[in-house]
Amino acid sequence: MANPEFQEELDTLDKISVCLYRMGISLFSVSCLMAGALSYEGITLASVTSPFDKWVFWLILVSTVLSAANIHVYDKTVRTVIMWSGWLSLLLIVISVPTWVSLGFCFVVFSGIALKESFCFKVPGLKLIPVLLVIAVFCTALHQLPVLAILYMVIGSIMGFLSFKKWQMPLHFDIGVKANYQI
Repeated sequence: MANPEFQEELDTLDKISVCLYRMGISLFSVSCLMAGALSYEGITLASVTSPFDKWVFWLILVSTVLSAANIHVYDKTVRTVIMWSGWLSLLLIVISVPTWVSLGFCFVVFSGIALKESFCFKVPGLKLIPVLLVIAVFCTALHQLPVLAILYMVIGSIMGFLSFKKWQMPLHFDIGVKANYQI
């Protein structure tokens, strides 16, 4: 968690990684809102068939990889679980596992991010994101489109507000104290 009194000296790679992490959160919120619109129109990401739902699905994957690869968490175990969940979601698509399974691993990443960020921000509903994402995976697998539309819209709104708040704060808040990272 960031200490406002302490400002770590950031190099170029630190600044890029923070911006990519924040961009991943922003893209995820936009892609959730788009997935909600698709669900409202009767399209689920469980069976990606049309060009538009493929685009939304890949946007979720890209946002997952951006955030997972650039997450800044002191604890090595937590960081590893979040990072490997992101890479596993991409691998599962390559080996042709159903898309809802890959979405589940994407959602593990953003559940971890939501919990991590809930320690720093008082964003309403942020601690509910993991529960909502679990429900979204089950609704995707079971083709419960009306519920999915609402879930994705709520998730996208909460994560969008988080993204807005993240872009307002200084970059060094995401890094914290470099000496505290477990390697």
